[in-house]
Amino acid sequence: MRYLAALCGVLIVPVRATSQQPTGRPVRWAHVTYLTTASAYIDAGRAEGLRDGSRVELVRGDSTIAVLVVTFLATHQAACDVSGVTTTLVVGDAVRFTPAAPGPDSTVAAASQAAPGRSVSSQRAGGAWRGRAGLYYLLIQSQDGSGARFMQPSGDLRLFGNGLGGTGLGIAVDARGRRNMQTRADGFGTDAQSQARVYQASLSWQTPASPLRLTAGRQYAPGIAPVGLLDGVSAQLDRPAWGGGLFVGSEPDPLDLALSGTVTQLGGYVQRHSQPGAASRWGLSAGLSGSYLHSGTNREFLYFQGDYSTRRLSLYAAQEVDYYRPWRRVGGEHALSPTSTFASLLFRVSDVISVTAGLDNRRNVRLYRDVVNPETAFDDAFRRGAWAGLSARTGRFQVGLDARASAGGLSGSAGSSTLSLGADRLTGWGLSLRSRSTRYSSAATGRRGWLQAFTLGLEPGGRGSLQLSGGWRNERSDLAAATATVNWVSTDLDYTLARSWLVVLSAYRERGGPEAHDLLYGGLSFRF
Repeated sequence: MRYLAALCGVLIVPVRATSQQPTGRPVRWAHVTYLTTASAYIDAGRAEGLRDGSRVELVRGDSTIAVLVVTFLATHQAACDVSGVTTTLVVGDAVRFTPAAPGPDSTVAAASQAAPGRSVSSQRAGGAWRGRAGLYYLLIQSQDGSGARFMQPSGDLRLFGNGLGGTGLGIAVDARGRRNMQTRADGFGTDAQSQARVYQASLSWQTPASPLRLTAGRQYAPGIAPVGLLDGVSAQLDRPAWGGGLFVGSEPDPLDLALSGTVTQLGGYVQRHSQPGAASRWGLSAGLSGSYLHSGTNREFLYFQGDYSTRRLSLYAAQEVDYYRPWRRVGGEHALSPTSTFASLLFRVSDVISVTAGLDNRRNVRLYRDVVNPETAFDDAFRRGAWAGLSARTGRFQVGLDARASAGGLSGSAGSSTLSLGADRLTGWGLSLRSRSTRYSSAATGRRGWLQAFTLGLEPGGRGSLQLSGGWRNERSDLAAATATVNWVSTDLDYTLARSWLVVLSAYRERGGPEAHDLLYGGLSFRF
């Protein structure tokens, strides 16, 4: 049975005002609440000052690690395009943005800047705690006739704070626990296993008005996204136009994230970027990292990243270059070898027409998903390669066409073309429609077929969302006489109660493939 990972609910935190930009408008903060392969949803929307095409910065610590563009707006939610982001996103990642100038009716936006009963000034003086605690339950029932069943009660606690007690102290905690119970296919007995994992547990110090931030504990290594989690210390310097940092520590155990001294990781980076509030945003960074086992070198590599954004052009590129010591060049490798490249381009020819292009030859990409289905599995298999596309958007309607030539992935050398259609906010309840049709073929494996997918969404009252999704995949192989068909359908609901409680419900059914199953998921979380 396929393991459907990361069904842990979503994090929604009240947006708060912080420091001032040169424009005089406050910088506001929000968080990633939901992720798909194409979009990141955040808990800020039109009422908080976002507009179509607004750019928000994904921030870890004090470093901006990605820039996202708003593609869809609701009252208190927004969807952002993540097609050009190589960083592994997770629910709970912080984003910051400068709101658009308030219009005549700005009372709702102003009211959302502070939590009930607390002013913005009091939050600055005493520091601001934010986070979430939740309980969830997942059930997966196999439909292959074996009777196999997977059950997972779970819980999590996420706690973040800066400027606590009026000092420079900050804290970040992300702990998750679960119990996996699987009924054996023969119906005799149940296997159970409890797991507790800590994704973040760190203390930081940054005095007011100081550009230097020191962090100790489990954290995301700053500046160099491929490094990931680190148990150690880091120092970051963030000036208005440049920055840099150093880090050293050990990698957690890859299976259970326990403390481990097996692999030592160290590195550093420097970056240059545009001034805050600039019309044209750009950034360049370069880093060097090495990981070492007790017996010798594990990996040493350079990391380069750049982005450039204007009203019409968005460009992002990232490159890893590995250094191979002489004893590792037995296969004919060069001392310096480009090992991972990602680049994406979006050019808005007009307010209606946009052109996209990109290149992806990354060997391995960790993806956070709310659910794994035949569509996401297909996109993984055809991920590596180059693509180009054309899209048009007018008012609430959009259409897109793109072609991809992929190689080196699970599907081997292959080609695909996709037509997508969409319509946003057709009614007062935010009715939205999405459809996708993909034709693909692989000469290497003799496979060819169609993938069809659709989504229907509602936003009742602006307090949540209801989404119905489904599709089917028909594939024929030269090695088989019959056509294989897989279909799936799912429904997802998340709804906010009294701005503090979030209810999440999800149901999923897949039929026709070797991993046919039903899934039910529910959760209740409290945000503060």
